[in-house]
Amino acid sequence: MKPKTLKALRNRLQMTQKQMAELFGMSLSSWQRKEITTTSPNYRPVNGGEFITLLLLAGEHPDYKLEKKN
Repeated sequence: MKPKTLKALRNRLQMTQKQMAELFGMSLSSWQRKEITTTSPNYRPVNGGEFITLLLLAGEHPDYKLEKKN
């Protein structure tokens, strides 16, 4: 996932970088490295689980959707 796409999904969820870092159990700086340009030596891509979770949370997964429990 490109950093621009990642940031767009986060913005769609109306979450800050700090909130995303907390959601995924990582430091703020770790999350920020996922949103910087891919040419930076500090860039770290999202992993498969993070990618799927973000798609589900944003309602963008092509096959599944999350539903709130009653």
